[in-house]
Amino acid sequence: MTPNTQQVFPWAEDFGSAAFRSPVPHAAGRACVQKDAPEASADRVSEIQAESFEPPVATPLPGAVAAGVFGLEISGPLDPDVEQVAALVEEHAHELLALLNEAEVLREAIRTGADPRTGRLYRDSDAAGQAAERHTVELRRVESSYMDALAAYEEGFGSEAAQRLDEWVRRQAADGGRRQADYDPGHPWHYYSAGDNAAPIPFEQIKPCDEAGRWLESTFPKNPAKRAARMPELLEEELRQLSRDREVYEAVISRGVEALSRYDREIAYGGNDELARAGTLALKYNHIRLGLGRIAWLRARTGGQQGVIPRASVPPMTSSSQTVEDKQHD
Repeated sequence: MTPNTQQVFPWAEDFGSAAFRSPVPHAAGRACVQKDAPEASADRVSEIQAESFEPPVATPLPGAVAAGVFGLEISGPLDPDVEQVAALVEEHAHELLALLNEAEVLREAIRTGADPRTGRLYRDSDAAGQAAERHTVELRRVESSYMDALAAYEEGFGSEAAQRLDEWVRRQAADGGRRQADYDPGHPWHYYSAGDNAAPIPFEQIKPCDEAGRWLESTFPKNPAKRAARMPELLEEELRQLSRDREVYEAVISRGVEALSRYDREIAYGGNDELARAGTLALKYNHIRLGLGRIAWLRARTGGQQGVIPRASVPPMTSSSQTVEDKQHD
C-alpha cells in the first residue's frame, strides 16, 4: 500500500467467530489435499507455510474444532487439515497486514496534514481540520477491526498463537517484508527484544535526513514573495515541532511506557507494552531525523541561526498528570 493511496476494506460488521465459519480456503496455486490423505507432521506445517507467506505455525484448538468454529460438514464439525490450516493462517496474516498498513497511512495523514490519496497539503485550515477528524474516526475503526480480527484468530488457535501472529505481522509491516539481520533505528525491531534489543540513540547524535528538504520544497508557493515570507514562519513551526518530538522521545527513553498514553498502550499496540515502547521510539526517531533535515534546509535558505534545539522540560509523572502523548492529543 503506497502513502498516496487510502484503501477501504469492507470487513463484515460481525467479525467475531464468523471469520472462521465460511469454508476454509486453500492458498492460491496449492492443490487441495483429500480428506483421506495421511496426516502431516508439524515439520510439514512449517514447510507449507515457508513456501509462501511464512506466518508462524498454529494448531487449531480441539475445543474450537468441536464447537464448529472452522465450519460444519454433514458428518459434523470441520477439522481442518494441515493445508487448510496453513492457508487460513496466511489469510489472517494478510488481512492483519492490510489493516496495519491502512492505519499507518491514516496516522501519517493526521501527523502531516496531507491528503493520503495525493500526498498534498489541504488548501486551508478548515479543510485540513475536517480531514483530520475524518482520518481520526477512520483510524479508530481500522484499529478496532485489527483487534477484532486478532480476537477471531485467538478463538480458533488460542491466545499464545494470536500473540505470535500479532508480533510477526507487526514486524512484517514495519520492515515491509524485508529480511535483515540488523534493524535501522527508525525500525521498531531495533529496540524490541525479539529484534536487535538496542538502546535508543541520544537526541544529540541523531543525524538529519538529507532528503527532507527536497520533499519540503515542493510544498512552497511558487510566488517568490510569498515563498520568502513563508520560509521563516515554517522554520519556527518546525523548531516547535522538533521540540515536541524531542520531548516525547526523551520521555520514553527515561520513563518507558509510563510516558505513553493508555490509548497507545492498550489500543494501538494491543496491550504489548514492549512493542509500544519500541514503536514509539522508532516513530519519534524518524520524526526527529526528518525535522532536523527540514530545519537545516530552511536555515540554509533563510540565514537562520544555527542555535541548539532547546531541551524540552519533561515533568515527573504523577497519578494526576497526563502523559506526553495525551498532552499532544489535546
